[in-house]
Amino acid sequence: MRTLPIVGLTILMLGLGAPAAIAEPPDAKPADGPLAHNVPTTLAAGSDYWTPERMRAAQPLAAPADTASGATRNATPYVAQEQVDVAPTPSAGTMRWVTPYATSVAKQRTWKSGGLIAKTAGKVFGTGGNGGDFVASGNVVSSADGDVVVTVGHALIDGEGRWSTNLVFVPAYKNGAAPYGKFVARTMFIWSGYYKDGAHQPPFDFGMLVVKPVKGKTAVQTVGGQGIRFNSTAVGSANLLLGYPSNGNGGQTLQYCSGASATPAYGMKYALTCDMGGGSSGGPWFQSLNKITGTGYQISTHALRNSTTSYGSYFGPEALKTFRAAEAS
Repeated sequence: MRTLPIVGLTILMLGLGAPAAIAEPPDAKPADGPLAHNVPTTLAAGSDYWTPERMRAAQPLAAPADTASGATRNATPYVAQEQVDVAPTPSAGTMRWVTPYATSVAKQRTWKSGGLIAKTAGKVFGTGGNGGDFVASGNVVSSADGDVVVTVGHALIDGEGRWSTNLVFVPAYKNGAAPYGKFVARTMFIWSGYYKDGAHQPPFDFGMLVVKPVKGKTAVQTVGGQGIRFNSTAVGSANLLLGYPSNGNGGQTLQYCSGASATPAYGMKYALTCDMGGGSSGGPWFQSLNKITGTGYQISTHALRNSTTSYGSYFGPEALKTFRAAEAS
């Protein structure tokens, strides 16, 4: 961890005049914090660029190559802090009830149970720093202005520090269709410590998109918003992970895995036996979901996987600060 500089500390001695400031060391580095970047739209007009054909042709992102070494060198301790919940926002109109779904599934299945999650989960499309179009997953969460989408950090910036462009979020994506529109991102947020000491830091592999309205309505006004939970104290409960993996119906439908926690690795907090592949990065991770309404609290995002297991970053104080910065922008 970096040493926090002493900034603005003053000593006031009665009767001795003005306070004297303690000088900051010349080599002091700023503390890590939320990092914002405006989203460039370099091709056409953002959402118009993403035709059904182009969305279907976008390629899944690969996790940064230095994941294991970076996590080993800079594993993040998870300090217990007070849990913070942002409640879900039901969608307008008739709520779709959730039909039963399997609660222990290591081999992915198509989500056919409906509920709010079938509307808030969707795909993130963008153009990477290498100029190639990519696809990841994301989820609308409740926020002050109703415009925050949670996804994965490596969808927003690559290992060479190049920011993504042409970012849009398509809730309830299915087979090239955008039933609720394409929400163009205007600002993206990551944690500044996501890349540190020349290495990718998996525990901080989360990102927030602030998206523009569609037809005058925010994302939450359009599809509703899931709850989001920071500093979660729940341990050992069942997990539910959703996303759009390329190895599940070609990435054209919302898929899910569920079950008991697996053993964490790579410095990550959450783990689940699951076979969802590329394209599912950024998908929402719940420890519980209301089986009647399909609402719940997202506690992580799918950030990394090996041949058998998926891993999720921890929404701790860093994610909370990033979320607060995004909803205030």
